[in-house]
Amino acid sequence: MDFFKRYGAIGPSQQQSPSETIQRLADRVETSTLLEDKKAAVLGLKGLSREYRKAALLPLLKLLKEDNDDQNLLKAILETLITLCTRDSPRGETPNVGAATSDVASQFSQTILDDGDDVISTMLELLGDADFYVRYNTVQLLGTLHLHSGEELQKRVLVSPMGVGRLVDLLSDQRDIIRNEGIQLLIAMTETNADIQKIVAFENAFDRLLGIVDEEGGVRGNIVVQDCLQLLHNLLNYNVSNQNFFRETSGVQRLPNLLITDPSQTAAGRNGLPDADADDEIEWTVQHARNMLVVLDVIRMLIQPGNTNTVSNQTAMQQCGTIPPLLQLALAYEAPSSVRSQALYAIGDIIRSHEANQNLFQRILITTAPEGDAESDAKPIPEPAIVIVIRLAVGKRPQGVAVNEYYIVRAAAAHLVQAYVGGNPDAQLALAATLTPPGDAGSASEPETHQSAGSLIVSVLLDWRETGSEDVWRVWYASMLLSTILRDHIECKEQALKITIGDIAQGEEPFPLLNELMSQARQAAQSESDARLSLAIFTLVCVWLVDFPRGVSTLLDESSNVAFLVEQINGSSGVNALVQGAAAFLFGLVYQFDLEPETPMSRENLYPILSKRVGADQLLIRVQRLRDSKEFQYAVGLASGTHSNAYGGIPIEVYFDNVFTDVFKKHYEGFRVAVRLGPGEAMANPNYAYLQGGMAGYAGSVGSNSAPGTPSLAGAASISRAA
Repeated sequence: MDFFKRYGAIGPSQQQSPSETIQRLADRVETSTLLEDKKAAVLGLKGLSREYRKAALLPLLKLLKEDNDDQNLLKAILETLITLCTRDSPRGETPNVGAATSDVASQFSQTILDDGDDVISTMLELLGDADFYVRYNTVQLLGTLHLHSGEELQKRVLVSPMGVGRLVDLLSDQRDIIRNEGIQLLIAMTETNADIQKIVAFENAFDRLLGIVDEEGGVRGNIVVQDCLQLLHNLLNYNVSNQNFFRETSGVQRLPNLLITDPSQTAAGRNGLPDADADDEIEWTVQHARNMLVVLDVIRMLIQPGNTNTVSNQTAMQQCGTIPPLLQLALAYEAPSSVRSQALYAIGDIIRSHEANQNLFQRILITTAPEGDAESDAKPIPEPAIVIVIRLAVGKRPQGVAVNEYYIVRAAAAHLVQAYVGGNPDAQLALAATLTPPGDAGSASEPETHQSAGSLIVSVLLDWRETGSEDVWRVWYASMLLSTILRDHIECKEQALKITIGDIAQGEEPFPLLNELMSQARQAAQSESDARLSLAIFTLVCVWLVDFPRGVSTLLDESSNVAFLVEQINGSSGVNALVQGAAAFLFGLVYQFDLEPETPMSRENLYPILSKRVGADQLLIRVQRLRDSKEFQYAVGLASGTHSNAYGGIPIEVYFDNVFTDVFKKHYEGFRVAVRLGPGEAMANPNYAYLQGGMAGYAGSVGSNSAPGTPSLAGAASISRAA
């Protein structure tokens, strides 16, 4: 109680209680005419508020509004108010004095916000004070009030003529600590308030924030850089007008510089692309990665599918050269997997459904050093960027990187491939042309860097024992990418059907790739390996055979395929329910699209197997169980090509890719009706042409008069662009 004794002159000489002392000090604040007396009383309240948090708030607010010419007095008042409104529990709380809790701090804050004379306007005016302590404490007090009642404070700031402008001016304060506090306050106030977002943006905040980022060392800077980027993100998030303003004021053009990790790096490849195998590795700190992830998030936010500005932003990003530094990040093996994956997603978002960007991406070449002797005189080999991206999706994992960590890179690379192929049938056909069997140039025995995109995919699928045991996701994504190439494209399916396995020169009988895949599925089922291996092959074959009777005929050339499918469907134990459902769906598609005139096994021959050995009801139950499974529903709910968490980890529910689920949903109703129709009944049913997707009467020809159901290349592109 030494403190109270020192203030004995205020009242009687006897010892006073804290409550009495606080009341006398409050009276002194309100009634004193001398500035020094008021200052002494405020300092007394400040000392007491640290421990007891019981003070007369109204006199302090009145003094703040009326006597704000003395900086020392203002500093004491503001510090006292900050202490009163802070949630931290006081050190000296005792039952006798009613020590403050967070509820009491909230009450003090609400009292300030409810002030009839609007003390908030006074605080906003004080932000223009040149004194360091006045300005700093005012920002801190506003931040404390926002923690208690952010929405109410935002309303008060908006009604003040210069309120938001004063807050933005903090970004230009030469004193870093005040500037940084201002950034934090603006982050809190712009998180959800679109009106404040717009005003802040039109106060030249974009240029100021990017200027601070440059001053602090760019993306390799400290946490201040992260805060600036987070504020930039807040201003653009869900705000169409701000996104337009950002693009129109050349904000998009400044994004590529934020992606450059090394200012000294030079472009060594085409289109300004650095050498993918540069020797100088950049050390990635945790803060560096966080900063880069926010930049990548900003880029992806500007080109979200369905937004009115997406196409304009995609065009602007391509024109200002955003893709080259993104590819540099994606290929930086020393970078965290989270950064690499988000860079790949960003490239995919830039080219998705944008024909011009897809065509430009197709022409990008990246120079990589040849494998083998480091002292070799062999020249670096330029490769298409899409080949390297496919290698990321299905190639070998870098040494020292865990399967779970590298999975997100594979998922992002697959997303990019799908974005490149989506609505781009010419790209599908170009990739299908690279499909080659083992034994040809680019076989499974060749180094990955010597293989074409298609040959690598085929090699991984056929060598599933080695690749699957090392990393099952290599096989899973190889299946997904081949499905992406074949989907809804008859010419691509025909091209893949020409691939045969077996060396005639060594007396081996050529075996179609389609039937070889079925043989691999049989071996995977017998080996009791991960169910995803069997599912990967089954779902790939389903996508291949839909609307493709010639493929069905090839599958039926090998009679054991039907027996294998029946065995999987009828299995009562030891068969995974998802595999069983996929086998049932595949068998139903074989029956549905068995329309070739010279098929090895006609529908009349298949129907007894379907109706008696399997049973239409059991077949549909197996497929229904697949459709209702949590694994299938999880895949349906995923965005196109996205099969991973944003920044790491493998979702345990991932069993199906989006290509298969889309095909399944499209054909499910027709499938259910088709498997209940007899062979003769089917051809006579007037609805059967619709159920087959327009395939009735298919003769297997491809050309200007190709069968109904063959996608129109120009039409597919125009539909994609419209989407």
